[in-house]
Amino acid sequence: MPHGDLAIYQTQPPMSSNMEGLSLRSDVMYTNHKGEEKARIRKRQEKLLRKLMPALQRVLVPEESILFIARAQSPLSMVEQLTAGWWTMLLAASALVVTNKRILFFPVKRDGSWRESVRSLQWGDVESVKPGGFLARNVAFKFRNGQKNTYTNFRRADAKKIGQIASVMVPAASGEPSASHGMAQLCPDCRNLLTAGVYNCSQCGLIFKNEKTMVWRSIFLPGGGYFYTGHPLVGLLPALAEIYFIFIIVVIAATGLKSPDAVAGLIGAFTVLAFIFALETAVTILHCRRYIREFIPEKRDPSRAQSLSAGFGS
Repeated sequence: MPHGDLAIYQTQPPMSSNMEGLSLRSDVMYTNHKGEEKARIRKRQEKLLRKLMPALQRVLVPEESILFIARAQSPLSMVEQLTAGWWTMLLAASALVVTNKRILFFPVKRDGSWRESVRSLQWGDVESVKPGGFLARNVAFKFRNGQKNTYTNFRRADAKKIGQIASVMVPAASGEPSASHGMAQLCPDCRNLLTAGVYNCSQCGLIFKNEKTMVWRSIFLPGGGYFYTGHPLVGLLPALAEIYFIFIIVVIAATGLKSPDAVAGLIGAFTVLAFIFALETAVTILHCRRYIREFIPEKRDPSRAQSLSAGFGS
Protein backbone atom coordinates (compact mmCIF):
# COMPACT_ATOMS: atom_id res chain seq x y z
CA MET A 1 0.00 0.00 0.00
CA PRO A 2 1.44 3.45 -0.92
CA HIS A 3 2.80 5.18 2.19
CA GLY A 4 1.56 8.58 3.34
CA ASP A 5 4.68 10.52 2.28
CA LEU A 6 4.99 9.15 -1.25
CA ALA A 7 6.10 12.04 -3.50
CA ILE A 8 3.57 13.04 -6.16
CA TYR A 9 5.59 15.86 -7.73
CA GLN A 10 9.33 15.98 -8.32
CA THR A 11 9.27 19.72 -7.66
CA GLN A 12 7.43 19.43 -4.33
CA PRO A 13 8.72 17.54 -1.26
CA PRO A 14 6.03 15.71 0.73
CA MET A 15 4.48 18.04 3.32
CA SER A 16 1.88 16.92 5.85
CA SER A 17 -0.52 18.98 7.93
CA ASN A 18 -3.46 18.28 10.21
CA MET A 19 -7.04 19.57 10.46
CA GLU A 20 -9.29 18.40 13.29
CA GLY A 21 -7.45 15.11 13.54
CA LEU A 22 -7.31 14.44 9.80
CA SER A 23 -3.95 14.00 8.06
CA LEU A 24 -3.56 16.13 4.92
CA ARG A 25 -0.88 16.19 2.22
CA SER A 26 -0.66 19.97 1.76
CA ASP A 27 1.89 19.66 -1.08
CA VAL A 28 -0.78 17.83 -3.12
CA MET A 29 -4.08 19.10 -1.78
CA TYR A 30 -3.39 22.81 -2.28
CA THR A 31 -1.56 22.64 -5.60
CA ASN A 32 -2.58 22.32 -9.24
CA HIS A 33 -1.75 19.37 -11.49
CA LYS A 34 1.73 20.82 -12.02
CA GLY A 35 2.44 20.98 -8.28
CA GLU A 36 2.08 24.77 -8.08
CA GLU A 37 0.40 26.02 -4.91
CA LYS A 38 -2.61 28.30 -5.50
CA ALA A 39 -4.59 30.28 -2.91
CA ARG A 40 -7.89 29.65 -4.68
CA ILE A 41 -7.27 25.89 -4.66
CA ARG A 42 -6.55 25.99 -0.94
CA LYS A 43 -9.77 27.92 -0.29
CA ARG A 44 -11.86 25.51 -2.37
CA GLN A 45 -10.27 22.39 -0.86
CA GLU A 46 -10.76 23.61 2.70
CA LYS A 47 -14.43 24.37 1.96
CA LEU A 48 -14.98 20.86 0.59
CA LEU A 49 -13.09 19.39 3.53
CA ARG A 50 -15.29 21.15 6.07
CA LYS A 51 -18.43 19.85 4.36
CA LEU A 52 -17.14 16.27 4.45
CA MET A 53 -15.52 16.43 7.88
CA PRO A 54 -18.20 14.25 9.60
CA ALA A 55 -17.78 11.59 6.90
CA LEU A 56 -13.99 11.59 6.90
CA GLN A 57 -13.67 11.50 10.67
CA ARG A 58 -15.84 8.39 10.65
CA VAL A 59 -14.48 6.60 7.57
CA LEU A 60 -10.73 7.22 7.40
CA VAL A 61 -8.40 4.62 8.89
CA PRO A 62 -5.07 5.09 10.75
CA GLU A 63 -2.16 6.32 8.59
CA GLU A 64 -4.54 7.45 5.85
CA SER A 65 -3.77 10.90 4.43
CA ILE A 66 -6.04 13.01 2.25
CA LEU A 67 -4.49 14.03 -1.06
CA PHE A 68 -7.33 15.77 -2.89
CA ILE A 69 -11.12 16.34 -2.94
CA ALA A 70 -13.27 16.92 -6.02
CA ARG A 71 -16.98 17.29 -6.80
CA ALA A 72 -18.51 15.33 -9.69
CA GLN A 73 -21.56 13.33 -10.76
CA SER A 74 -21.78 9.59 -10.23
CA PRO A 75 -22.53 7.37 -13.26
CA LEU A 76 -26.08 7.48 -14.61
CA SER A 77 -27.62 4.98 -17.00
CA MET A 78 -28.96 6.30 -20.29
CA VAL A 79 -32.55 5.88 -19.07
CA GLU A 80 -31.76 7.80 -15.88
CA GLN A 81 -30.19 10.60 -17.89
CA LEU A 82 -33.21 10.85 -20.20
CA THR A 83 -35.72 10.90 -17.33
CA ALA A 84 -33.85 12.90 -14.71
CA GLY A 85 -34.38 16.30 -16.33
CA TRP A 86 -33.37 19.35 -14.34
CA TRP A 87 -32.67 17.43 -11.15
CA THR A 88 -29.78 15.38 -12.56
CA MET A 89 -27.38 17.34 -10.34
CA LEU A 90 -29.38 16.30 -7.27
CA LEU A 91 -29.76 12.72 -8.47
CA ALA A 92 -26.04 12.01 -8.87
CA ALA A 93 -24.09 14.64 -6.92
CA SER A 94 -20.99 13.15 -5.35
CA ALA A 95 -17.63 14.01 -3.86
CA LEU A 96 -14.42 12.05 -4.46
CA VAL A 97 -11.78 11.99 -1.77
CA VAL A 98 -8.37 10.76 -2.93
CA THR A 99 -6.09 9.39 -0.20
CA ASN A 100 -2.80 7.52 -0.12
CA LYS A 101 -4.70 4.25 0.36
CA ARG A 102 -7.81 4.56 -1.83
CA ILE A 103 -10.45 6.73 -3.47
CA LEU A 104 -13.63 7.32 -1.48
CA PHE A 105 -16.90 8.13 -3.25
CA PHE A 106 -19.47 10.05 -1.16
CA PRO A 107 -22.99 10.86 -2.41
CA VAL A 108 -23.66 14.43 -1.29
CA LYS A 109 -26.53 16.87 -1.00
CA ARG A 110 -26.88 20.06 -2.99
CA ASP A 111 -24.83 21.99 -0.42
CA GLY A 112 -22.03 19.40 -0.47
CA SER A 113 -22.87 17.74 2.85
CA TRP A 114 -22.71 13.96 3.21
CA ARG A 115 -25.64 11.58 2.61
CA GLU A 116 -24.12 8.93 4.93
CA SER A 117 -23.16 6.55 2.15
CA VAL A 118 -19.65 5.66 1.03
CA ARG A 119 -17.95 3.49 -1.57
CA SER A 120 -14.27 2.67 -1.48
CA LEU A 121 -11.81 1.82 -4.24
CA GLN A 122 -8.38 0.63 -3.09
CA TRP A 123 -5.47 1.78 -5.23
CA GLY A 124 -4.45 -1.85 -5.65
CA ASP A 125 -7.82 -2.51 -7.35
CA VAL A 126 -7.34 0.27 -9.93
CA GLU A 127 -6.12 -0.72 -13.37
CA SER A 128 -6.28 2.76 -14.90
CA VAL A 129 -7.62 6.29 -14.33
CA LYS A 130 -8.23 8.29 -17.51
CA PRO A 131 -9.49 11.90 -17.62
CA GLY A 132 -11.40 12.70 -20.80
CA GLY A 133 -14.28 14.58 -22.35
CA PHE A 134 -14.51 17.88 -24.20
CA LEU A 135 -17.36 20.07 -22.97
CA ALA A 136 -17.81 18.17 -19.70
CA ARG A 137 -14.73 16.70 -18.06
CA ASN A 138 -14.97 13.02 -17.12
CA VAL A 139 -12.76 10.55 -15.29
CA ALA A 140 -12.99 6.85 -16.17
CA PHE A 141 -11.95 4.38 -13.48
CA LYS A 142 -11.15 0.87 -14.69
CA PHE A 143 -10.93 -1.84 -12.02
CA ARG A 144 -8.90 -5.04 -11.75
CA ASN A 145 -12.13 -7.07 -11.94
CA GLY A 146 -12.79 -5.71 -15.44
CA GLN A 147 -15.57 -3.29 -14.48
CA LYS A 148 -15.48 0.40 -15.30
CA ASN A 149 -17.17 3.49 -13.85
CA THR A 150 -17.07 6.95 -15.38
CA TYR A 151 -17.72 9.94 -13.15
CA THR A 152 -18.68 13.13 -14.97
CA ASN A 153 -18.82 16.93 -14.69
CA PHE A 154 -15.52 17.48 -12.92
CA ARG A 155 -13.81 20.81 -12.99
CA ARG A 156 -11.25 20.50 -15.79
CA ALA A 157 -8.38 21.20 -13.41
CA ASP A 158 -9.68 18.61 -10.91
CA ALA A 159 -9.81 15.90 -13.58
CA LYS A 160 -6.19 16.60 -14.53
CA LYS A 161 -5.21 16.57 -10.87
CA ILE A 162 -6.76 13.16 -10.23
CA GLY A 163 -5.08 11.80 -13.33
CA GLN A 164 -1.70 13.10 -12.13
CA ILE A 165 -2.12 11.54 -8.67
CA ALA A 166 -3.22 8.23 -10.18
CA SER A 167 -0.14 8.12 -12.43
CA VAL A 168 1.93 7.79 -9.24
CA MET A 169 -0.40 5.83 -6.97
CA VAL A 170 -1.52 3.06 -9.36
CA PRO A 171 2.04 1.75 -10.05
CA ALA A 172 2.93 2.09 -6.36
CA ALA A 173 -0.03 -0.10 -5.35
CA SER A 174 0.37 -2.65 -8.14
CA GLY A 175 0.13 -6.22 -6.88
CA GLU A 176 -1.87 -5.29 -3.76
CA PRO A 177 -5.52 -5.89 -4.74
CA SER A 178 -8.30 -6.35 -2.21
CA ALA A 179 -10.68 -9.31 -2.16
CA SER A 180 -13.26 -7.40 -4.24
CA HIS A 181 -10.79 -6.28 -6.98
CA GLY A 182 -13.08 -3.28 -7.48
CA MET A 183 -15.36 -0.77 -5.80
CA ALA A 184 -16.85 -1.78 -2.44
CA GLN A 185 -19.81 -0.37 -0.49
CA LEU A 186 -18.94 0.30 3.15
CA CYS A 187 -21.03 0.72 6.27
CA PRO A 188 -20.83 4.43 7.19
CA ASP A 189 -20.66 3.56 10.89
CA CYS A 190 -18.14 0.71 11.18
CA ARG A 191 -16.56 0.53 7.68
CA ASN A 192 -17.69 -3.09 7.29
CA LEU A 193 -18.14 -4.35 3.71
CA LEU A 194 -21.86 -4.38 2.80
CA THR A 195 -23.63 -6.94 0.61
CA ALA A 196 -25.77 -5.77 -2.32
CA GLY A 197 -29.47 -6.23 -1.58
CA VAL A 198 -28.95 -6.86 2.15
CA TYR A 199 -30.07 -3.68 3.91
CA ASN A 200 -28.42 -4.10 7.29
CA CYS A 201 -24.81 -4.26 8.45
CA SER A 202 -23.78 -7.69 9.69
CA GLN A 203 -21.14 -6.18 11.97
CA CYS A 204 -22.71 -3.18 13.75
CA GLY A 205 -26.40 -3.82 13.00
CA LEU A 206 -27.06 -0.51 11.22
CA ILE A 207 -30.35 -0.74 9.27
CA PHE A 208 -30.69 0.87 5.84
CA LYS A 209 -33.73 1.90 3.85
CA ASN A 210 -34.89 -0.88 1.54
CA GLU A 211 -36.24 -1.31 -1.98
CA LYS A 212 -39.52 -2.98 -1.00
CA THR A 213 -40.64 -0.07 1.19
CA MET A 214 -39.51 2.42 -1.45
CA VAL A 215 -41.57 0.70 -4.17
CA TRP A 216 -44.75 0.59 -2.07
CA ARG A 217 -44.41 4.24 -1.11
CA SER A 218 -43.75 5.22 -4.72
CA ILE A 219 -46.96 3.48 -5.80
CA PHE A 220 -49.33 4.56 -3.05
CA LEU A 221 -48.02 7.96 -1.89
CA PRO A 222 -47.56 10.96 -4.24
CA GLY A 223 -43.80 11.44 -4.53
CA GLY A 224 -43.44 8.88 -1.74
CA GLY A 225 -40.28 7.27 -3.09
CA TYR A 226 -38.36 10.55 -3.16
CA PHE A 227 -39.54 11.56 0.30
CA TYR A 228 -38.52 8.14 1.64
CA THR A 229 -35.00 8.48 0.22
CA GLY A 230 -34.60 11.99 1.65
CA HIS A 231 -35.11 14.07 -1.51
CA PRO A 232 -38.17 16.24 -0.75
CA LEU A 233 -37.24 18.94 -3.27
CA VAL A 234 -37.04 16.40 -6.09
CA GLY A 235 -40.23 14.69 -4.86
CA LEU A 236 -42.36 17.83 -4.78
CA LEU A 237 -43.01 18.08 -8.54
CA PRO A 238 -43.88 14.36 -9.02
CA ALA A 239 -46.11 14.58 -5.94
CA LEU A 240 -48.09 17.47 -7.42
CA ALA A 241 -48.32 15.67 -10.77
CA GLU A 242 -49.58 12.47 -9.15
CA ILE A 243 -52.19 14.34 -7.08
CA TYR A 244 -53.39 16.03 -10.28
CA PHE A 245 -53.64 12.70 -12.13
CA ILE A 246 -55.55 11.14 -9.25
CA PHE A 247 -57.97 14.08 -9.22
CA ILE A 248 -58.57 13.84 -12.98
CA ILE A 249 -59.13 10.08 -12.76
CA VAL A 250 -61.69 10.58 -9.98
CA VAL A 251 -63.48 13.27 -12.03
CA ILE A 252 -63.56 11.00 -15.09
CA ALA A 253 -64.93 8.13 -13.07
CA ALA A 254 -67.65 10.33 -11.54
CA THR A 255 -68.62 11.75 -14.95
CA GLY A 256 -68.87 8.28 -16.40
CA LEU A 257 -71.35 7.23 -13.73
CA LYS A 258 -73.60 10.22 -14.53
CA SER A 259 -73.42 9.88 -18.32
CA PRO A 260 -73.60 6.22 -19.38
CA ASP A 261 -73.54 7.21 -23.06
CA ALA A 262 -70.05 8.70 -22.68
CA VAL A 263 -68.58 5.62 -21.02
CA ALA A 264 -66.52 4.49 -24.04
CA GLY A 265 -64.80 7.86 -24.44
CA LEU A 266 -64.24 8.18 -20.73
CA ILE A 267 -62.67 4.74 -20.57
CA GLY A 268 -60.19 5.81 -23.25
CA ALA A 269 -59.32 8.98 -21.36
CA PHE A 270 -59.04 7.04 -18.13
CA THR A 271 -56.67 4.55 -19.79
CA VAL A 272 -54.39 7.31 -21.09
CA LEU A 273 -54.21 9.03 -17.71
CA ALA A 274 -53.64 5.74 -15.92
CA PHE A 275 -50.75 4.98 -18.30
CA ILE A 276 -49.17 8.39 -17.66
CA PHE A 277 -49.58 7.89 -13.92
CA ALA A 278 -47.98 4.42 -14.12
CA LEU A 279 -45.10 5.76 -16.24
CA GLU A 280 -44.41 8.59 -13.79
CA THR A 281 -44.44 6.11 -10.90
CA ALA A 282 -42.05 3.80 -12.77
CA VAL A 283 -39.63 6.70 -13.29
CA THR A 284 -39.80 7.51 -9.57
CA ILE A 285 -38.98 3.90 -8.71
CA LEU A 286 -36.10 3.87 -11.22
CA HIS A 287 -34.51 6.96 -9.71
CA CYS A 288 -35.10 6.03 -6.09
CA ARG A 289 -33.68 2.55 -6.63
CA ARG A 290 -30.21 4.05 -7.20
CA TYR A 291 -30.52 5.96 -3.93
CA ILE A 292 -31.55 2.84 -2.05
CA ARG A 293 -28.67 0.84 -3.55
CA GLU A 294 -26.28 3.45 -2.18
CA PHE A 295 -27.39 2.27 1.30
CA ILE A 296 -29.17 5.11 3.09
CA PRO A 297 -29.34 4.59 6.88
CA GLU A 298 -32.74 4.57 8.56
CA LYS A 299 -33.39 7.15 11.27
CA ARG A 300 -30.95 6.60 14.12
CA ASP A 301 -31.85 6.40 17.79
CA PRO A 302 -30.36 9.16 20.03
CA SER A 303 -27.91 6.84 21.80
CA ARG A 304 -26.37 5.70 18.51
CA ALA A 305 -26.10 9.30 17.29
CA GLN A 306 -24.21 10.26 20.46
CA SER A 307 -21.75 7.40 20.07
CA LEU A 308 -21.07 8.36 16.45
CA SER A 309 -20.45 12.00 17.35
CA ALA A 310 -17.65 10.82 19.63
CA GLY A 311 -15.93 9.12 16.64
CA PHE A 312 -14.58 5.64 16.13
CA GLY A 313 -10.90 6.47 16.47
CA SER A 314 -9.42 3.59 14.51
